[in-house]
Amino acid sequence: MLIKAVVPLVFVTIAVVVGADGPDFSFGDADFSVEYFKAAFNASRNEVVSPLSIRLALAAFYQVAGSVVEQTIQRAFYLPLEKSVASENAAGFLEEVSTNQQLQVAFKVLKNQDLLSDEFASTLSKVFKTAPESVEFADKRSVVTSVNTWANRATNGQIRNFLKEDELDTNTELILLNAVSLKASWAERFSEAKTDRQSFAFRNGIRPVDMMHETVEVLYKVAPEYHAVQIPYNEESDLSMWILVPRGQGNFDSLVASLSSDLLDDIETTAMPRAVDISLPRFQIRSELPAKKIIEKMGFEQLFAESDFSIFKNRKSELSDLRQSTFLQVNEEGTEAAVVSSATTKFRAKNAQFNANQPFVFIIKKISTDTIVFIGHYSNFEQQQ
Repeated sequence: MLIKAVVPLVFVTIAVVVGADGPDFSFGDADFSVEYFKAAFNASRNEVVSPLSIRLALAAFYQVAGSVVEQTIQRAFYLPLEKSVASENAAGFLEEVSTNQQLQVAFKVLKNQDLLSDEFASTLSKVFKTAPESVEFADKRSVVTSVNTWANRATNGQIRNFLKEDELDTNTELILLNAVSLKASWAERFSEAKTDRQSFAFRNGIRPVDMMHETVEVLYKVAPEYHAVQIPYNEESDLSMWILVPRGQGNFDSLVASLSSDLLDDIETTAMPRAVDISLPRFQIRSELPAKKIIEKMGFEQLFAESDFSIFKNRKSELSDLRQSTFLQVNEEGTEAAVVSSATTKFRAKNAQFNANQPFVFIIKKISTDTIVFIGHYSNFEQQQ
């Protein structure tokens, strides 16, 4: 039974052409995550992105970036100036994640018959624990089948047809695939018996939704323009979901515009534990986003305009495409808390009310590393596929 699944898939192709060092991989994560989310933001559709997946993919190419593009990568993705430090940080993060059964990261590389540079081959092996598979890109059907088979397996069947034959350029030399999959249960499940049909004020009209309800002891923050809660997943997952809903003087557009790493830090450091009556809709989102265009919109067009990556021996290549496909599903399931009934008796004050019955922003974080794994918004009524 699917409890909670979030799956992004990053696709990077290489085509033939005829700051200060941070202490770990989480350094700069919030800055890039918020900037990327805001650049990708489209008010007319629901979206979920994985900035983590994008940063990991580009960290691989950073190791073989030439002087023309390396500063662009460093600035765009908040990576350390020293490439060796960036490599060590990524390796350390992936090593920690490798022990987490509920958050998994996988890589696959398809390349042509040419030899990879020693530096890139070493990076793939030592940091990303993957060995490239040699293919004939002229045989589009075979390559597409290989990509989609891997994507289906790496995402537990949630992303099956990621690549189509007409999307594969004949000049492709290499494809790097990166999947981040999450399947975790709530620390305290939402009782299905309490779920009912309630109205949700979507941007494109008021519609009934399946609204989940539960009283949970969580971190809660209230401000004039918004209120926020942190809903934890089970302890073993090392994950939590923050939900931000406009209130009072605020509205959804102004909430998104105000998002920053400083705001998120303020919310986390000032939120207080208390019992909260939470109402949250069941929802699912599928996003197919042109990550290349989003990065270009952020002002880093040079990343895709220069042939300055030493992917292969004795020549340079360019980064030609970057795409992300993501799936998210949220429902009631979770690990039952040991003492559910005591949650409402620990507090003398009246429970806070958190009703997510209007557009909201959600953020899924890895707690121990303070890393944003997914960020998105639920704001529009869309027929479920």
